[in-house]
Amino acid sequence: MTLKTLPAVVLALSLALTGCTAGTASTPSASASTSAAAPEVDRNPRGELPTITFDSKGIPTMTQVASDPPAVISVKTLTAGTGAVVAAGDYVKVNYAGFLWSNGTQFDSSYDSGKSASFALSQVVDGWKYGLAGTKVGDRVQLIVPPDYGYGNEEKDSIPAGSTLVFVVDILGTTTVTTEALAAATPTQATLPAGITVTGELGHEPTLTIAADAAKPTEQQVIVLAEGNGATVTKTDSLLYHIVAGAWGGTTSSSWSSSYQEIDSGGGAVTVGKKVGSRLLLVYPADEANQTAAQAYVIDILATIPAA
Repeated sequence: MTLKTLPAVVLALSLALTGCTAGTASTPSASASTSAAAPEVDRNPRGELPTITFDSKGIPTMTQVASDPPAVISVKTLTAGTGAVVAAGDYVKVNYAGFLWSNGTQFDSSYDSGKSASFALSQVVDGWKYGLAGTKVGDRVQLIVPPDYGYGNEEKDSIPAGSTLVFVVDILGTTTVTTEALAAATPTQATLPAGITVTGELGHEPTLTIAADAAKPTEQQVIVLAEGNGATVTKTDSLLYHIVAGAWGGTTSSSWSSSYQEIDSGGGAVTVGKKVGSRLLLVYPADEANQTAAQAYVIDILATIPAA
C-alpha cells in the first residue's frame, strides 16, 4: 500500500482511525479485551510453564503442561540480550510464535514465514503492550497472555474464545518515536489552496480547516508546509507518521489522540524523498469511481524504519 493515489490515501486514513498497523496481518492486534489500567506483569514466574524448544531450522514448538495457567501477564527470559530497553509505546521488530496453553497448538509464527513482524506497542493486545515493555533488544522471552489481556471472550481466527496464549518472542529492534524531529522542522511559508488553512505549532497536532465555500480541487497537490532535518524517506522504509484528514463537506479526523501510524514502501511517491520531521499538505480531488469526496490531509513524518 502507498500514499501515491487517492484510494491508498483513504486506506491510510482508515488505518489511522482504526489503530491498525500496516505490518503483518497476524500480529496480535488490539481488541475489545484490552484494559484501561496498566495490568500486573510477573517477570519472574515461579509456576510451571510450557517448554519451548527450537529445531535445527530454528522453528519453535511447545510442550504443554498439566498445571493451570497464570492469571497475570507473565514474562520469562529464555535468553538475555544486551541491547536497548524497549520503552512503552516503542515501535518494535520481533520474531515470534504463538501457541494455545490448552493443547500446545501453534496458531501463528513469523519463524515459519521467515519474515519478522514490526508494530507499535500501542497497537497490540495488552499482553504484548505491557509484557514486551521493559525487555531488551536481543532478549528471547516466553510471554504468557491470559485471556483478559489477549482476546478475552472473542474467538480470533483459530484462537478459541477465552484462550490463554503462549508466545516465544525474539526482540530484534526497538525505536522510540517522539515529536522532536517535527519541532525542529523549518516552515516553508508555502501558499495553500484558497479556503484551506493549517494552523498549530510544529511538533503538535495541527488544525486543518476547509472553508464551506472552498473550491473543490481538480488535481492532486503535495505541498511541503515544513521541511524536516531528518533522514530522507526511501521506498524500502516503513514510514511512521501522524495524519489529520478532512473532506469537503465533511468532518476532520486525527490520529494524534491515539497513536502514530505505519505504512510500508516509504508511504509512496508523495513521501519518498521527503525528510523525517516534514509536515505535508496533501490535496486530492473527488474520485467518483470510489465514491469519495475531495479530501485534504496533513501528514507529519515522525520517523522511518529501514528495511532489514
